[in-house]
Amino acid sequence: MNHLILTLTSLLLAPMAALHAAGFPLTLHPKAQKLPFTHQGPFVTKAGGGVLCVDAQNALSSADEGRTWTSTPVFREASKFNISNERALLRTRDGVVIAAWMNGAEKKTPPGWNWGVKGVDWQDFVLPTYVCRSLDDGKTWEEPVLLGRPWCGCIHSMIETSSGRIVLVGQEIIPQWRHATVNFVSDDKGRTWQRSNMLDYGVGAHDHAGSIEGTVVERKDGSLYLLLRTESGFLWEAASRDGGLKWAGLQQSQIKSVTCCPQMTRLADGRIALLWNHPPRHRPDSRTSREELSLAFSSDECATWSKPVVVAASYGGGARVSYPYLYERKPGELWITTMQGGLRMKVNVAGLGQAEIPVFQPPAASLPKEGGIVMFGDSTTAERPGAVDKVYAARVSEMLQSIGSSLSVHNAGTPGNTTREARKRFERDVLAHKPRVVVIQFGLNDAAVDVWKTPPASAPRVPLAEYEQNLRWMLDTLRTQKAKPVLMTTNPLRWTSKLRDLYGKPPYRPDDADGFDAPVLARYNEAVRQLAKELAVPLVEIHDLFAGKNADQLLLDGMHPNDAGHELIAAQLMPVIRAQIR
Repeated sequence: MNHLILTLTSLLLAPMAALHAAGFPLTLHPKAQKLPFTHQGPFVTKAGGGVLCVDAQNALSSADEGRTWTSTPVFREASKFNISNERALLRTRDGVVIAAWMNGAEKKTPPGWNWGVKGVDWQDFVLPTYVCRSLDDGKTWEEPVLLGRPWCGCIHSMIETSSGRIVLVGQEIIPQWRHATVNFVSDDKGRTWQRSNMLDYGVGAHDHAGSIEGTVVERKDGSLYLLLRTESGFLWEAASRDGGLKWAGLQQSQIKSVTCCPQMTRLADGRIALLWNHPPRHRPDSRTSREELSLAFSSDECATWSKPVVVAASYGGGARVSYPYLYERKPGELWITTMQGGLRMKVNVAGLGQAEIPVFQPPAASLPKEGGIVMFGDSTTAERPGAVDKVYAARVSEMLQSIGSSLSVHNAGTPGNTTREARKRFERDVLAHKPRVVVIQFGLNDAAVDVWKTPPASAPRVPLAEYEQNLRWMLDTLRTQKAKPVLMTTNPLRWTSKLRDLYGKPPYRPDDADGFDAPVLARYNEAVRQLAKELAVPLVEIHDLFAGKNADQLLLDGMHPNDAGHELIAAQLMPVIRAQIR
């Protein structure tokens, strides 16, 4: 579908330390060092100066700056609890350690996920939030206390205020099928808790939508300042003047951010540090790329912030260094770890301004070799950085290399394209490369009836007869050029709450599971099948393949294949390509 609908509806230098995670090289700030362990934050400082953190079941303690660790269990009945990767940890001024987390052992979702699908109750999504306490620096732990049962996607920020109140930033699913922020406060060191008002910025209806994954600090005037992840391209802010029970002033801050969580902490020098995924310098308009992790400082209680410094980066489609934890191990020395990307680094604040990670220069796209394979399609073919690690074109390329083939694979997918638009770029994007094989997959955009427009459309963007004619022209042209065509049906479409809001009008049937697919798109896929049969063109049946499985588990957003979907497409496509190149 076109970009508007999608928006509405996802140089390693020698002095630098480097890690490797999730298939992407990880570059650290030139003044940073790798930490000597793999444990993830958050961390707290114990009495005597040691370090404490937790994992899924245990408390982990180190007395030698992380070189060695000892482990003690957190739970008496380990089968009942499992601490989430997204968690918060605090040691109060008088030595009470409090851990907050979602309990993976009680996680429940409807079959097939089906977030926002009609007939599914939002309360069927359960991921409870708990806290537990230790009075002896993690050696023993009290029984967990339940704060809330609704699905909570992430918590990672908890502070003790100057009055001794504990404030934990939480979130939960709401009936509008997004998350909203709900905070919890305790005046008895975590034994009992009160719940704040809810902060909902009113945008989005999917499982990572809303004003979520917040972080909090106390300002010198006693007020609390909150920053929240949104999909707006900015962090949003709110404040509390009663210690965290009532929040007001929810609005967009001036801090640009991609869709990921921030973390703030007050440093020993009095400044407030902010660690988050600012849009990467080479993609300043991106709202999704988590390729760079940045640090900024405020000397005026969050009114303004210094220029972001990139402390770590991981570049490439789908690369992430995100969900960060910031811990000041000693004055001026920061330990930074992330859940995504596996970052484990330390850096002195004084060194941040002495060097920098160079701005990434994406490699120039090389022209495909003649006699290769072209994947010609729309957004279901195109690269999807940050959403899909490897689309089917990349997977086929790897499969060919694994069998010793030197054929290049060129991805000529363009989001939003219909066959009408594809004809206009056919010479430039396909024929100019003198391909040996061309895989063609169009139809989702051709068949779309844009009932969301004003006035509503009443017919597909490209009539069925023209769609068939355009495909026939491509096939005839390829054969004239001695190239071998392959046709693919589209993947099926499935309702999401966002798609139902946009397209839930005739000719579509919003109450029918196939009601976004069968009324129009089915005829376009049948035309592909008939054309393949008539002209003896190899056909890869993607629609029925997906429909025969759980299509919802193979789609990102009801329209586009996820990684599992692209893996399935590549596996189905590969034997057909091999037959064409013999």
